[in-house]
Amino acid sequence: MRSQSPVPLRFSPEGKFRILAIGDSHEKYSFDEKTEDMLALLNRAAEDLKPDLAIFMGDLVSRKNDIEDRLCTEEEVFQQVVRLTKPFTSRNIPVGIAFGNHDGDYPEHKEVQYRQFQRIANFVNTDESGVTGIGNCFVPIYDHRGKKMLFNLWLMDSGSGAQDGGEGYAWVDDAQIDWYERTCDEITAANGGKVVPAILFQHIPVCEEYELLRKTSILNPFRVKGLGMFADHYYTKGPNCYGYLGEGPACPAKNNGQFASWKKKGDVFAAFFGHDHMNDFVGEVDGILLGQTKCSGFHIYGDGLHQGVRVIDLDETRPCDLTTYMVYYRDFFGTKCNSIHGYNLLTDRWHTNFKITLGVLGTAAVATGIGAAATWIVKHTKKK
Repeated sequence: MRSQSPVPLRFSPEGKFRILAIGDSHEKYSFDEKTEDMLALLNRAAEDLKPDLAIFMGDLVSRKNDIEDRLCTEEEVFQQVVRLTKPFTSRNIPVGIAFGNHDGDYPEHKEVQYRQFQRIANFVNTDESGVTGIGNCFVPIYDHRGKKMLFNLWLMDSGSGAQDGGEGYAWVDDAQIDWYERTCDEITAANGGKVVPAILFQHIPVCEEYELLRKTSILNPFRVKGLGMFADHYYTKGPNCYGYLGEGPACPAKNNGQFASWKKKGDVFAAFFGHDHMNDFVGEVDGILLGQTKCSGFHIYGDGLHQGVRVIDLDETRPCDLTTYMVYYRDFFGTKCNSIHGYNLLTDRWHTNFKITLGVLGTAAVATGIGAAATWIVKHTKKK
């Protein structure tokens, strides 16, 4: 088993480690007011939230030069990568990526992007040769002394279109699942036979997210229409689903057993996804937390001023637990925005800000405040 990250990560002397998950940015080559708003969000998040690692969740930068209507050169892609990551690299914060479906819209776009990410400081990915996709890797987090691997992060390329040529999105394929299981076994063996707790990050969510939802009537004002294999029904949040459901989860066209593989290996206790720009719900399925991360970009469809970032806090003394919550553009800047105006500012009026804590205090829920000011806290004991 080779060391996976060129950037050694460790818990702070206080035993803390904070990750920022950054949803779809869809950054364009041209620089406009929408880019300004995204960079304002990322700079403020980096400055105020002080993460130890930033993970971009896919659909990153465009291969299209929208000024001259042609494909970007590699150097132009690099300019976009630098712009996107500078809020973090300028503060010496390491950066990782999990490629998304639109990163594969143009031939070799992922390869071009990956080469440019390798040029920036503190890039944590390494590409696992022989595995489908680009940038699949694991990233260890060591104790505050840098001696023992206490935690693990999986970064997976979830692909683009369905591999069988049909409609819908790709699935993590057999080769990737085999690599994950084999590497997990090696990590466990190196840890004296004890599983190292892990979080997985990828763009396209697993089909099991629909187990957090319940079928409902088309007359339900809070419904969303299912997508893909779930398109025959409407859904709303189930009793164990917390956060915002704004659209049907856009899962792969086939359930290839990735979630079942996590259950079999027993290391992944949480997985976070991008892809669905409006969703930021979380909930547990069979002992694994599944969480969506809202978009961060303004060039794409979103939901008012709730473009944001997801905070994930880890504690060295409780490596199987985490705290996670969203922080939105509106939390930082109110309604001061360059690219969203007028009635569009109101599209998020039904939002509720949810904070989820996975801890050791049992299951409870507490609501404070009203409307958009409400905060939900959920505590849960991790099933060993």
